Amino acid sequence: MKLNVEMRKIEYGTEDYEVSIDIRNECFRKPWGMDIRDEDLSGDKDMDMYGAYLDGKMIATVFLTQDDEETARVKSVAILEEYRGYGLGRYLMDFIEDKAREKGYKRVNLMGRVWVEGFYHKLGYKTISEPYDYHTIPHIDMTKEL
Repeated sequence: MKLNVEMRKIEYGTEDYEVSIDIRNECFRKPWGMDIRDEDLSGDKDMDMYGAYLDGKMIATVFLTQDDEETARVKSVAILEEYRGYGLGRYLMDFIEDKAREKGYKRVNLMGRVWVEGFYHKLGYKTISEPYDYHTIPHIDMTKEL
C-alpha cells in the first residue's frame, strides 16, 4: 500500500511550522528524553521546508538548505512512526532531490543516523565519514551526485 500524500511548502513561524517542530521532536528527540524546543531553531528560517500531508494532516517533513553553490543539504527527514514502511522515505527523498536539481545543485549531502545508512545507500548515497555522536546518537555523513 502506498500513501497518497500532498507536499506543501512550510513557512517559518506559521502554525504548520509549529507542527513540523512537533514531528521532528517526536522522531528525533523525545525517544531519547530530549526536547527539540530547547534548541536554537532560528536557522530553519533559511531553509526550504516541506511537509507531507495525508488527509490534511502533516505526517512527515523534509528540508533543503545550501552547503555551497553546488551542494545542497537535506535535513529533517522525519516521518511519524505510524506512517513508516509505506515508501514515504523514498518519496520524500525523490521530492527533495528534484527540488535541489531545480535550484541547480550538482550534489546533495546529509547527516543520517547510522541505522538508516542502508536506506540511503539504496538511494545512491555514499558514506563519507566515520560514525560520530550528534545529540548522543550515532550519525554518519553521506553524499550523492545529482
